[in-house]
Amino acid sequence: MLKSIANQVACRGANSANTGKLGCLSLFGSVEHFLCIPRGHKYSGTTVFNIDFITTEIEENRMIPLIGASTFEDVSGEDSYSSNSSTVKRLNIPGLPEYRLTFEEGHEFYRELSKLESFKTYDIILGDENGNWMVTTSSDDSFGGFSTGHLTPELTSRKVKGGDSEMKSILSQFIDRLQWDKNYAILHSDAEDIDFIPSEIPSINGINLSFDAIPVAAETSLKVAVKLAADNTTYVEGLELLDIEVLVNGSSVVIADVTEANNIYDVEIPAVATGDKIVVRAEGIVNLTGTLYRTNSEASVEAIT
Repeated sequence: MLKSIANQVACRGANSANTGKLGCLSLFGSVEHFLCIPRGHKYSGTTVFNIDFITTEIEENRMIPLIGASTFEDVSGEDSYSSNSSTVKRLNIPGLPEYRLTFEEGHEFYRELSKLESFKTYDIILGDENGNWMVTTSSDDSFGGFSTGHLTPELTSRKVKGGDSEMKSILSQFIDRLQWDKNYAILHSDAEDIDFIPSEIPSINGINLSFDAIPVAAETSLKVAVKLAADNTTYVEGLELLDIEVLVNGSSVVIADVTEANNIYDVEIPAVATGDKIVVRAEGIVNLTGTLYRTNSEASVEAIT
């Protein structure tokens, strides 16, 4: 009741602290993984935190995984103190956590990392080297990620002769100190629901679609090559009818069939006409036996001649 709590003040120390050391210690290792989720997004206490759940969140664009950083730096701000004329010191401003993850993954990864630059856009679930995860807790028994202020992909560090390899880091400051001091929980890797290791979490791979042969008037079969955007060399196999979308003059058309031979897809559509504009792309996020793909660049022709 309000009348029973009005004017109550916690004098920091009035509440007993349980500092016993019995039982198994719950420790968190070096951070190697970020799971970026929409700001304020929460998961109920009944959520099963397994690989199927995480994969679905990624496919539904509710989670962006950054897995397997090569190095981790804790660059958190220090607590700030003020002193009175008698040099008595008291806490003035609590420092805020700030973490840097560095990746050595190649230019396509660096380009995608740059898209994450933001302020107060994401919350982040942290993963450590041992497959443990750290989440925040709420009064309604839900769980979430740590509130993020700036999320900044830093300048790519180029290799100098005899020096470290090329790399790119991402820096994140977390702006709710209370989450770090007491409103958090650790999901241990040996828990019943956690049936995966971090490296099994699927990231979305960009793919480039291009015409192997430019379509002409009355064409009913489009010849399409699909390659990984990371190297634009590795062919992607296994796409099916429901994985591909064709737009003619901006409208989706019915695809009769999709077959594949010698790394080229044969996409059968109604006959196109002179002046038609054609676009071929993957339909949303495609899951091929646990590996995720999304269109990076489309196969397109401005107008059929």
